Amino acid sequence: MNPIFDSLSVFRPVPPPLWYVTNGDLTVGPVATNLLMRGVEHGRIPDYCHVRASRGTWRDLTSVREIAAMVTQPGLKSASSVNVDDWSDRMQGMRDDDELCHSMTWLALLATGAESAMIHFRSRSRHSKALVTRSVLGPMPNDRLGHPLPEEDFVLRSARLGLPVVGPPYGRAEDALAMRFAHSSGGVGAAAMIPIFVAGELAAMLELARPGHSFRRNDLLRAERIVQGALRQREN
Repeated sequence: MNPIFDSLSVFRPVPPPLWYVTNGDLTVGPVATNLLMRGVEHGRIPDYCHVRASRGTWRDLTSVREIAAMVTQPGLKSASSVNVDDWSDRMQGMRDDDELCHSMTWLALLATGAESAMIHFRSRSRHSKALVTRSVLGPMPNDRLGHPLPEEDFVLRSARLGLPVVGPPYGRAEDALAMRFAHSSGGVGAAAMIPIFVAGELAAMLELARPGHSFRRNDLLRAERIVQGALRQREN
């Protein structure tokens, strides 16, 4: 029996990061990331201040990714401030599945900073539950295109249970996911699979990889919303 998911996301909710800020004499906090960004933007938090998470060590302001983006690219929005709904609106009216899959994969790659990405997609046929690889982006071979995932695939098994796969650390499912991207030019330092459910059924699997550090949870949530929104529009 297929599980029915009431939550809009397969990721369990966690509290947002909170920061303490010090100028060497005075310490304030905890403050959320958006308030920290606002304080820097309006000059209330000078660049010589230091920050730390609730249980972390003191570090430079620019060690916070959102602050670093503001400093290095002034005038540009950070990735966390981009309106996902605006991105998803670009896919309204797409009726061709290949075009839709390519657009979803590209936007997810952009939202997460992945080097390579692919989408496995269930066809419109109500009689088929197979997920077929419909889009592959990044510096890697596309020989998987057009082929269904076997039901015994470890990553697909996790997806059918509504369980995302994120590494490192790596286990059996994470290793199987990394092997899909083994021939990407930068290698696999981090990998993630997000199962996408529509009306309680597994509609797609989004898979991402990059050679650098682990994916940020908020970026994966953003990619999930992009694909979910596009597929819900498709079903309407």
